[in-house]
Amino acid sequence: MQTAALLKRVDELPRLPKAISELLEAVNNENSSVKSISSKVAQDTLISARVLRLANSAHFGRSREVGSIDEAVIRLGMQTLRTLVIASAVVGAIPKVDGIDLADFWGQTFEVALYSQELAKRCNVPADEAFTCGILHRIGELLVATIEPSLAAQVRAAVEQGGNAQELETTLLGFDSPSVGALLAKNWKFTPSLVAGIEFQRNPIAAEPASKLAILMYLSQNIYMHWDDEREEEIFTAWLAALVNKAGIIKMDMSGLAEKLEELRGKGLEIGKQLV
Repeated sequence: MQTAALLKRVDELPRLPKAISELLEAVNNENSSVKSISSKVAQDTLISARVLRLANSAHFGRSREVGSIDEAVIRLGMQTLRTLVIASAVVGAIPKVDGIDLADFWGQTFEVALYSQELAKRCNVPADEAFTCGILHRIGELLVATIEPSLAAQVRAAVEQGGNAQELETTLLGFDSPSVGALLAKNWKFTPSLVAGIEFQRNPIAAEPASKLAILMYLSQNIYMHWDDEREEEIFTAWLAALVNKAGIIKMDMSGLAEKLEELRGKGLEIGKQLV
């Protein structure tokens, strides 16, 4: 929940450069043409490089490497290009943060984004929106580390020792990192549903109205964090089903889910290394 303490710090949140802001508006506009978006992407050297690296990554790439934005558009299609442009803009908008390994941070973030994209396909949620929400779901952690580096370091250290991130952030800061991320997403003019997905990711049942994206974030993070918990191999599918039931308010096709997630495992981590 956004608090007075957070709102007082809103001016410290990063602003997107005008060119990137215009690019995001273009890719979020369904009336924008492929040609116009390709042209805008090509005008930003860093975003172009990131989009091409993503297009050639293990997840999106094919046998032949693409070398231009036009080729990337042809290979990927408009929806995927939109997602990659957003990912590239977000990665570039947040500077280096002391105490956080950005390659590891973005690797874990993209891992969750890939899981949420797959889950979305199985419960009638737009997969590109779920992927974008996954990319943004931890952005608040980076912002808190930028605004309050010493307190953020205390939170990270305590969490590593088993502390509860929600309680620690609220006690030390007066707000939690998902609220910061949600506020940034709102300032960057993302959809209300995506903002809610970020804000309620830790407690999706608190969202009003219900947020399927928050549920997907909750599920995807738990899958990533608890994948290697000790359990017999055949129990993994049952564990997934129980996790989905616990999240509630969502019906999901579970057939072949464990196998598909196994195929995706590690690809997000590789994407993170290529982006930073």
